[in-house]
Amino acid sequence: MKKVYSASVTPLTDDGRIDKKSLGRLIEFDIAGGIDGFFFLGTTGEWFALSTDMKRELIGSAVESAKGRAAILAGVNGAGFKSIIENIHSLSEFDLSAYVFQYPGGWAAPTDPVAFAHAVADEADKPIYLYHIPGANNIHLHKEQFEAILQHPNIKGLKNSSDSLRTRKELLVLRDRIDFELFEGQEWVVDESLLLGCDGALVGLASLDAKILKGIAQAVDSGDVAEARKKQGLLLSLFDGIYGPDLATIWSGQKYALTLLGVLDSWKTLVPVNASLSADQKDRIERCVSTYRSYLE
Repeated sequence: MKKVYSASVTPLTDDGRIDKKSLGRLIEFDIAGGIDGFFFLGTTGEWFALSTDMKRELIGSAVESAKGRAAILAGVNGAGFKSIIENIHSLSEFDLSAYVFQYPGGWAAPTDPVAFAHAVADEADKPIYLYHIPGANNIHLHKEQFEAILQHPNIKGLKNSSDSLRTRKELLVLRDRIDFELFEGQEWVVDESLLLGCDGALVGLASLDAKILKGIAQAVDSGDVAEARKKQGLLLSLFDGIYGPDLATIWSGQKYALTLLGVLDSWKTLVPVNASLSADQKDRIERCVSTYRSYLE
């Protein structure tokens, strides 16, 4: 069975605190839509803007709200190895399914990505997923590096957000030899990725469109390629309507849509470039939600 995980938004109050009530409603909304698991503190979850205390409050509340009905993955990204390990230790008390990390970029980028990943996995008290996103950290792994990384017994799998056909193919071939979970991280190729053999989708728009994504997964499971393509078309239309043609409203857009559905109380984000929405942007999102409401609720 193909899985659908949400790379979840972080609900915030208007004054920038963790909104536990909205978080509870979001988890219920997504579980009702068929979500199998949640990945908190990823890019969509604004991990880079939250304090350690806010991260702990978010994860603790999420675990409590989910009540074991869905897997809970926690991002532990940091500016370097030390901060990643500190994040792991700060969240170790919670009943999590796994941690997720991505390589730091820039001056902190590891000279040996294999050794870095293994060192993180050695320190972790729970399984680890690698979030492969070269567009963010400029770290491009070749297939021999993937093979070496995934042979570590505590590395359970990866989220592939490389947007590379070659990387996906190489990982699918590699999985024939090594047992690991492969999640597609890009919304625009969910149907073909699952049809080719990926285990599931782990994407940011799943906070809003869990039902559509689950529909794609179910169509693939039943061998209905036409239905999978149809649902993928809906997903792409929603993606454009919520995020905009220039992806200018990735954080605020989805949160605003969720307020329109009564799931969140506020579309507050701590990402400065998304701190406001223009009248035209709000109108675009409102029209999108109105058009696809029956596929979302």
